[in-house]
Amino acid sequence: MKSVFSLLHPMIQQLLLEENIVNPTIPQQQAIPVILSGSNTVLVAPTGHGKTEAALLPVFHQILNSNNKGISILYITPLRALNRDMLRRTLRWGEKLGIDIAVRHGDTASSERARQSRTPPDMLITTPETLQVMFTGKNLRKHLSNVRWVIVDEIHELINDERGAQLAVGLERLYELTKPYDFQRIGLSATVGSKEEVARFLGGVINQVFRNVSIVDVDDVKDIDIDVEYPKVYAEDEIEASRYSLDSKSYSALRRCKELIENHTSTLLFINTRDGAEILASRFHFRYPNIKIGIHHGSLSKQARVEAEEDFKKGLLKGLICTSSLELGIDVGNTDFIIQYNSPREVTRLVQRIGRSGHRVGGVSRGVIITTNLEDLAESLVIARRTIERKYEESYIRENPLSVLANQIISIALEYGRIDVDYLYSIIRRAYPFYTLDRGLFNEVLDLLVEQRSIWREDNFIGKRRRSRTYFLDNISMIPDEKTFLAIDIGSRKKIGKLDESFVLNYGFEGTRFILKGRPWVIVRREEEEILVAPAKELGEAPSWIGEDIPVPFEVAREVGYLRRILKKDSMNPSYPCSDETFEQLYMQIKNQEEEGFTVPDDKTITLEVDEKLIIINACFGTKVNETLGRLISALLAQSIGESIGVTSDPYRINLELPIRIPPDRIKNILYEIQPDSIEYILHTVLRNSTALRWHLIHVARKFGSLRKDFDYKNIGIKKLFTLFEDSLILREAVDKLIWDRMDIIHTQQILREIQQGEIKLVIQRVSPIGLAGTETIRGLMAPPRADRTILFALKKRLEETPVLMVCMNCHNRWETTVKRLPFQPRCPRCKAIKIAAIHPNNKEFSSLIKKKYLSKGDQHLFKRLVKNSSLVLTYGRPAVLALIARGIGPDTAARILRMYDSREIERSEETMLKFLKAIQRAEIQYARTRGFWDS
Repeated sequence: MKSVFSLLHPMIQQLLLEENIVNPTIPQQQAIPVILSGSNTVLVAPTGHGKTEAALLPVFHQILNSNNKGISILYITPLRALNRDMLRRTLRWGEKLGIDIAVRHGDTASSERARQSRTPPDMLITTPETLQVMFTGKNLRKHLSNVRWVIVDEIHELINDERGAQLAVGLERLYELTKPYDFQRIGLSATVGSKEEVARFLGGVINQVFRNVSIVDVDDVKDIDIDVEYPKVYAEDEIEASRYSLDSKSYSALRRCKELIENHTSTLLFINTRDGAEILASRFHFRYPNIKIGIHHGSLSKQARVEAEEDFKKGLLKGLICTSSLELGIDVGNTDFIIQYNSPREVTRLVQRIGRSGHRVGGVSRGVIITTNLEDLAESLVIARRTIERKYEESYIRENPLSVLANQIISIALEYGRIDVDYLYSIIRRAYPFYTLDRGLFNEVLDLLVEQRSIWREDNFIGKRRRSRTYFLDNISMIPDEKTFLAIDIGSRKKIGKLDESFVLNYGFEGTRFILKGRPWVIVRREEEEILVAPAKELGEAPSWIGEDIPVPFEVAREVGYLRRILKKDSMNPSYPCSDETFEQLYMQIKNQEEEGFTVPDDKTITLEVDEKLIIINACFGTKVNETLGRLISALLAQSIGESIGVTSDPYRINLELPIRIPPDRIKNILYEIQPDSIEYILHTVLRNSTALRWHLIHVARKFGSLRKDFDYKNIGIKKLFTLFEDSLILREAVDKLIWDRMDIIHTQQILREIQQGEIKLVIQRVSPIGLAGTETIRGLMAPPRADRTILFALKKRLEETPVLMVCMNCHNRWETTVKRLPFQPRCPRCKAIKIAAIHPNNKEFSSLIKKKYLSKGDQHLFKRLVKNSSLVLTYGRPAVLALIARGIGPDTAARILRMYDSREIERSEETMLKFLKAIQRAEIQYARTRGFWDS
C-alpha cells in the first residue's frame, strides 16, 4: 500500500525522513486523506498511535500551500498542563517548516501575549477558557477571523460537561468571525462508545441541519492482554500486615504490586483517587523503601509532576503511582506494564489506562487489575471482559445547560458591545448542546440577566454593562470554584502540592501529620493561602480532595448481578480474564450466601435486608440508579412517617437508617406503586429542599452572575440561600444539574417497570453477608478492620483533642472546649443545666439555630436533630461527645453505637472502650466511603 505520507508537501516528507518516521500508523493512514479532502473529521483511536500527527501533518500541508495570514490553525486542548512532549515536537517541526507556532493559556507571560497580539502566529495552541478571553480583545478578534483549521484534542474529555458546552458555543462565535469561510473542524478522541455524539458536538448545526463530520474509527489497533487477580493471603502476609498495621488483604495486594513492578521494566500503577494514590505511595515508601516509586496526580505542584514524569521516562523510577492525570496525552516513555489498583469503575477508563503500556505501533497493551475484596473482583472481571470485547459506555451530552447559556449571553454582549437578540439566539442555537433551545426559555434567561443588571436590553437589542466585564473575568471558566491551599516545604520553600479547603478546615492545625507526594508531613504553620510543612517520621491522614468518586455505570453493575446469577448454577468460568482459583473465590461467596439460607441479590433479584432500624436494599444497578432509587424511597417514606431518614448508597446497595421500625413491605409497596413516568417530578420536588443541592445552587448562581465569585456560602444558612432563589430559574437549573450529574432517570424507570412487570423479584430477609460487604478498597491500607490497640487509642487521642462546641439547650450559652477537658456529665457553666448539645465548631447551621425565635419547617428538622444530640449527651455523658465529634457521625448513627454499651463501663473498662472505638472507626470508614454521594 502506498504511504499517505506521499500525499504531503515535500518539506513535510523530508522532515519525516529526518525524524526517522517512515511508516504511518493506521490512524494516520486512514485519517490523513480524509483531512486533506477538507472534511470535518473526528479521529477515534487508542492512545499512543499518533493521533496528533494524523491531524497536524495534513493541516501543515494545507497551510504550506496557502497564503493565509494571521492565526490559521487553532489547536485547543482541555488539558490544564499542556503536553510538553507534543509541544516540543510541534514547535520543532514548525521551526523547520517555517510555520510560526505559539502557546497561549492562563500562565502565558504578558509580554508574550502582547507579542501575539502584535504579530500573530500561524498556529496557536490554547485552552477552551483562553479562547473565551481572545474574543474580547480587539486585535485578537481580528486575528481569529483568519482561522481555517480548528483541532480539538481529547474531545471526549469535554463533551459531557459545561466546559464542553461553553466551547461548542465558542466554535460558533469563531464561525461568525471567519464567515463566509467555515473553518475545518478536526476532533481527536480516545476510544468512546458514542462516536456519533462526538461528531455532532464537534460539527454543530448549520442551516438547521448537522454539519457533515466524517468519523475515522480505528478501534482495534492494539491487542489487549489483561488479567484480574485477587491476591491470596499467605501466613507471612498476616504477620507482615500486623507489623505494619495493615489489613491482611490490602497487604497481600501491596506485596503483589511490588512483585509485578519488580518483574517489569517500567510500570504505571493507576488508582482512582488522589487520596488513594497518596496512601498507596506512602505504604510503598514505608514497606519497600529500596524500590524507586514515584507519584503523580493533579494536586501535586507542576514541578513535582514534571520531575515524576522525567524520572519515570529516564528509568530513574521503577514505577509511578498515578490517577487520571496520566490517562491523557503525556508521554510515558517505554511503559511495558499497567497495574490498576482495584476496579477502574468504567470500561473507557480502563481502555485509556491499559493503552499507556506498549505505547508504540504494534505494541501489546499488558496489564492487571489487583482487587482487594470480592465485590471489587466481580466488578473488575466485568469491566475487563467488556474491555476485551470493546463494549464501551455510551456518552450523553446534556441539552441546554442554562448556566452556560447565561455565561455566553453575557460574554457575547461583552464581545459585541451591542447585539440583535435574534442574531444572538441564532449563534447559540448552532452549538450542538443548544440546538433544541426553546425561544421562550432563552427569553427567560435574558430577562433574568437584564433584571439583575448584568446586561441591558432596549427594543430587540442587548448590550454590555460595566459589570459585564467584572462578571466575565470572574467566570471565564465553567469549572466550579473550589478554594485550595498550597503546601510549601518550609525548609526548601518548594511547592509540594495543593490541599482542598475542606481538608484544611478539618485537619489543618499546627502539628497535624498528613501524606502528600507519598511522604509524611507535619503542619508547621497555617497562613492565609499557604500551609507551611516539614517532613515527618510518622504517617498521617491522606488529604481529602473534591469530586473524585467515579460512578459505576448501570451496564457494569447489572452484569455483576448477572455474574452472581450464573455462579448460582456453575462454578466454571465462562469468559472472564482470571485464573480458575480467582473465579472460585466468587463462586464460594455465592455458595456460602445460599448455604446460610440467604437469597443472592443479582440482576433479576433485589433483596430487602432488615436489622432493627436498618434496611439494606441490595440492588445491582450502579451508582446513579441506586442514588435515584435511594432518594425516591427515602423521600416517600419520610413523607409517610413525618421524620427524616438517613440514606447512603453504592453501586450495589442502598442503606436506609430509620428513626423507627418500618415493615419492609412498605418499601416493596413503594417500588410496586410508584409511577416510572413520575420520578423526575418527584425528584424535582424532593431535591429543592435537599442540602445536597447547596453546592450546585451556589455554582449555578455564580455562573448566572447572581452571586459574586467571592461570596462566602459559610456565612449564610442553607434555608436563607434557598429562600433567596425560591421558584427561580437558577434553582430549577441547579436541580436539573444535580439530577444530570448524580442520577439516572432513564435506567431507574426501566428498573421500576421490570419490578412492576415481575421481571425483577423482591425478597425480604435478614441481613446477609453480601448485604454487609461494603466496597472498601483503599482504606485497608490506612487502618485495618481488626484495628489493634495502638491504632484505636490513636483514634481516641484524636477524638479527645478535637475542638467541640458545647451548646446549652436551656440558656443557649455556648463554649468551645475539647472532649478531653469535659467531665463525664457535662454541665453548662452559666445555668448548670445538663442538657447540652455537642457539635463541630464549623457547623454553622446547628449553632445558628439557637439564636432564632421562630423556626421554619426546615429549621425544625435541624432542631430535632440538635435536641436528639443533646439527649444523647444527657443520657450517655462524655462517650456521647466522643461519638458525635467523629467524622460523619450524626445523632442517629451515634445513638445506634451508644445503645450497644454502658457508658460508665466505657470509661472504666479498657476492653469496652476498645469495642466502642472500633464501632466509631467502622462508622467513620463507612462515611469516608460514601461521603461524595450523600448528605451525612
